[in-house]
Amino acid sequence: MDLDLYNCSMSLIISRKLKFRRKETKSEPNMTTNILKDLLKIPEKYHVVQQFNQSVIFASQRTKEYIGFEDPESKLKVNNSMLTDIFLMTYINRSIQCQLTESISCTKMTDEQTILLGTDWVWAVQDASSKNPKVQIAVQAIHMENKEDQAMKMRFQATESLKLARQETINKTDPEKFSDFCSSIGKDCYGLFLFFGLKGDPKTICGILSNDFHAHLGSGQEVDNTFLLDCIEKAKTFVTPGRMLELILQKGGVPDSLKPICVKFTQ
Repeated sequence: MDLDLYNCSMSLIISRKLKFRRKETKSEPNMTTNILKDLLKIPEKYHVVQQFNQSVIFASQRTKEYIGFEDPESKLKVNNSMLTDIFLMTYINRSIQCQLTESISCTKMTDEQTILLGTDWVWAVQDASSKNPKVQIAVQAIHMENKEDQAMKMRFQATESLKLARQETINKTDPEKFSDFCSSIGKDCYGLFLFFGLKGDPKTICGILSNDFHAHLGSGQEVDNTFLLDCIEKAKTFVTPGRMLELILQKGGVPDSLKPICVKFTQ
């Protein structure tokens, strides 16, 4: 009888231990799944930033090859519009290869929109759930060769709609129109002045980014090439295009202490 009682007691203890272990093993897969879900969110954002960075740098390097190009037969003159098209075509092709277009869209403005809004194109980071823009980066491309810019403006007079667009904004500079456009969208729209070449360094491509250029205009300060180039010259550090996007996407956006951000697009 004692032996039977002992065996019965041991069976009960073993059974309870097994039940306890089964409860532990049931909770482990759930914990592991939650950890994996959290970890997967990080690579997704990192992938988008890295692919954007690579696509923009690739487009910048290709555009750099055409800055200052001189046709031996003088039939082709590289102007701001051509550099913009080269940059955008290269970027778009690269972003399609990287499957980036679902995360970040790129919209090129028409000639009329460029005149009215001072904007050449807009990058929009899409919200995964709603597919609406989470943040936007409006870009105004600037080529420091003034004669080529003047030639480009003459081309804008070709159609009646372009003439009307110029007439509507005749009292505003391109940076003023650009700043107003970004301000009208809101704090989630950042303006990027992108320079194709600088005086003394014609092959470099760099930019200056902020979402409060309009505040300078409101305080009576001009936002022109002199102001923008002064910011670039005084900049202590330059970030990559990927780091620029990373700062924009972080919670709360770019801190005021870092504005404006200077970005280096070429090596």
